[in-house]
Amino acid sequence: MNFAHKTILFFFNLMYPLKIINKENVPKDGAIFCCNHFSALDCGYVAKLYNKDIYFMAKKELFKNKLVGGLVKSFGGISIDRENIDMKSMLECLKVLKGQHKLVIFPEGTRNKIDDNLQPLKSGSTVFAVKSKTPIVPMVILKKAKFLRKNYLLVGKPIYFEEFYGKKLTEEDIKKMDDILAENMRNLHKELKEKVQKRKK
Repeated sequence: MNFAHKTILFFFNLMYPLKIINKENVPKDGAIFCCNHFSALDCGYVAKLYNKDIYFMAKKELFKNKLVGGLVKSFGGISIDRENIDMKSMLECLKVLKGQHKLVIFPEGTRNKIDDNLQPLKSGSTVFAVKSKTPIVPMVILKKAKFLRKNYLLVGKPIYFEEFYGKKLTEEDIKKMDDILAENMRNLHKELKEKVQKRKK
């Protein structure tokens, strides 16, 4: 991370304070960070958790504007067609993971504009985990980022899908893994709400 990136994150930290809970659950080696999604500012929150050797799956529309696209790419953004992930993008993501880096995926696929409940997850995250033989670290943000308002990020324990390594995945296998991830993230969000409520009492 260069000086410009560090400067941007410094001011982001001041404007959008965040309390991270269970940071010790982040493994040292490669991993997929799966987080719920409220706004583009969520990327800044995850970068606070881990600000080195981190890459983000970003919708291809962000790269249409050269200025915005250049900034996203400089922060580790990988262009993804949410409706049809091409082989080039898949190989780029797998290269990141096999290089023992961190890849951030927002598995809801789009921003949650309705409420703070987890939306249905799109398939893909768990397949990347199996193909690269890396764990998924589920995590949840409490609510949508607001200027100068404290937010919370809870990090769950890594999920390993070792029983599926080297196996030709069926639709049933993928659904089973996706359900495990979704359940973990729902439980984490419920746990985070309860923790924050206790802190406010």
